[in-house]
Amino acid sequence: MKKLFTTLLSCLAVLGASAQTVTISPLPQQVSWGDRAFANSEKFYLVGASMADTDAVELLSSKVNVIGTSEKVDAKKFPGATPIIIGEANDKAVKKFKKLVPSQAEGYYLKVGADQVVVAGRDNSGTFYAVQTLVQIMSQPDVMACEISDFPSVTDRGVIEGFYGNPWSHKDRLRQFDFYGQYKMNTYVFGPKDDPYHRARWREPYPADEAAKLKELVDAAHKNKVKFVWAIHPAGDIKWCLEDSINVAKKLDLMYDLGIRSFAVFFDDVWGEGARGDKQAGLLNYLTDNFVRKHKDVEPLIMCPSQYNKGWTSGDYLNTLGTKMYPEVRIMWTGNSVVDMIEENDMQWINDQIKRKAYIWLNYPVNDYCQSRILMGKTYGNGLNINDMVSGFCSNPMEYAEASKVSLYSIADYTWNMPAYDAVRSWERALAALMPTSADAFRVFCENNVDLGRTGHGLRREGESPAFMASAETIAGLAESFQQLVWAADNLLADEVNNPEMLAEIKPWVESMRLLGQRGQMFVSMACDMMNMDSVAFIGHYRAQLQLEQKQKAIISRDYEGSIVKAKPVVSGDVITPWLNENLAELVKVYKKQHTYGLEYFPVQAIEDGEYFIKVNGEYLTNAQAGADRVGDFPVFQAERDVINPQRQQWIIEQNSKTGRYKIYNKQDGRYINETGAFWFNKERNPFDAQWHTYLLVKQEGKWSIQNGGAGGNGYWQREGNRLGNKGAGEFIFEIEKVN
Repeated sequence: MKKLFTTLLSCLAVLGASAQTVTISPLPQQVSWGDRAFANSEKFYLVGASMADTDAVELLSSKVNVIGTSEKVDAKKFPGATPIIIGEANDKAVKKFKKLVPSQAEGYYLKVGADQVVVAGRDNSGTFYAVQTLVQIMSQPDVMACEISDFPSVTDRGVIEGFYGNPWSHKDRLRQFDFYGQYKMNTYVFGPKDDPYHRARWREPYPADEAAKLKELVDAAHKNKVKFVWAIHPAGDIKWCLEDSINVAKKLDLMYDLGIRSFAVFFDDVWGEGARGDKQAGLLNYLTDNFVRKHKDVEPLIMCPSQYNKGWTSGDYLNTLGTKMYPEVRIMWTGNSVVDMIEENDMQWINDQIKRKAYIWLNYPVNDYCQSRILMGKTYGNGLNINDMVSGFCSNPMEYAEASKVSLYSIADYTWNMPAYDAVRSWERALAALMPTSADAFRVFCENNVDLGRTGHGLRREGESPAFMASAETIAGLAESFQQLVWAADNLLADEVNNPEMLAEIKPWVESMRLLGQRGQMFVSMACDMMNMDSVAFIGHYRAQLQLEQKQKAIISRDYEGSIVKAKPVVSGDVITPWLNENLAELVKVYKKQHTYGLEYFPVQAIEDGEYFIKVNGEYLTNAQAGADRVGDFPVFQAERDVINPQRQQWIIEQNSKTGRYKIYNKQDGRYINETGAFWFNKERNPFDAQWHTYLLVKQEGKWSIQNGGAGGNGYWQREGNRLGNKGAGEFIFEIEKVN
């Protein structure tokens, strides 16, 4: 190279007395900065646009003041305008810069100077990415001179929509593709578990209207240089015969006709015949021979194995895939467990098993197994030296598409320039980029929505609610921390006009955070009342806190007709929320010992509000047919813990303020258990009624009885065969075990 580049340690490092801070994301591989080149109001003309990537040219023309095009630099034709020379490495316009363009696919060379700008890509994607970098540089009032040589660390970088729950909307996906293009992610895998034509009805073609929407998505993805990977999940009922192999190939042909050129076959979360490694390898080989190799423009297949993490491996399954399946087929992997971060030792182990580089399916920030939490913290824990050990790296996000962008921003950083990735700095940039008009308030929100809580998968995230932890020792510090929650929530809710998509998703958690802060303020007042021996004020503040708590408990996310999963938001679930609940209870206990006024306002609780497992003889009460629209089925007992959808066995028990009895409902879909021991019979004629659907809980010798109350009669829960019944005579048979 004619110029020695400095290795980029931080894209915030800017040289020169007149330099401005410039943020580029993802971080380029190599960059050098100079002084001011020109103002961003400069006029430009394009040289080489007729041969350059059309998407790159269109993007550039929409972002800068382009007054015309030319086949050569021509100052006379465009006086006062700066030329932008653009093209791919072999194009005539950028031919003399060819040696400066990195040889890696999707690489680019970018030089910004006072006299001209050079945008040269190794291929079409490289040119497009160079323009995305230029757009970021030119977002400042004064544009700095610079020279950049850049390329990705990982070939396939992106997102897999593979979660359980409400799939992303059409609008969500379109917005995602613009985001991926902006931050240089090139892969989107379409595999939502609840899309019927991907999984349950995989043999059937999409209806015409759904196919048209998919075609629109494919076109939008390709416009942003994103490979739209359509995944089929036939393993639930596939017959290992030629007929069904042909059926899979036919379905892929239908998707090919929609413009899709990248495909995956999923065998995750199935057992028995559908999980046979030899049969899976045979199907992938058949599809490679009879579909992929018949189309010159189709990429090698991706497959998700049944044993997709180390904790679930047994027998010779992985070795069978590695030796019997064509080597070009890429195999997905989630790590040492279902939910895990990926490190060098992990990659060495799996690559040896499958005789190829694994394709990483990272189950973060997905929250389909902890729906009450929204995961807005830093993305850390993946090795910084595994870029040459993976064939792809995709993140499985939350069903909250906009909120997922906090982590996906960092996934883009990580996969583009892995050795230089800094989780803290990337997270900081994400907050500013995603909520520029309320970044400080958004930071407070994200800091208080970090950890997953205790789940069957074991992953935890550190650093939740740092401001609270630092200030909880004094009343003044507590007051300031609780006020900060209220301030941040108020500011975010007021910014709904500027950030409507993000606020629409996180609003239930924002409102819950506001109420949590207000409850904390009431606690501070109660503590002061205790010190002042003012029992009247204490009871007044206690009752106000109780009203705020009931409002907080009433908040539901995704509470709409047809929602597959509804969630009750939890904010700071392992720091502020438990601290406040525990200290409120302790404060009330102290008050009861010292005062007699207002004792009737305190409910007598047999069990604290929370999430529980309910068991009989060690078997778990389970919402086996989870789905918010289902009616009339019964909870059943299962011997095994559900590690795929643990929320189906998690029950929220809450004392009802009207009756003093307990409402019991399932965490997965929010369905309550009615007076017969069944889920609701009819949503319109049988809505929740506290007089009918709350229960008395009594404990004796370590076990519980659960009895109807009020209008629901006085029958007791019992076990009827394999399901729950409600005709018992008061047996103490239930084990109630707290989840968290």
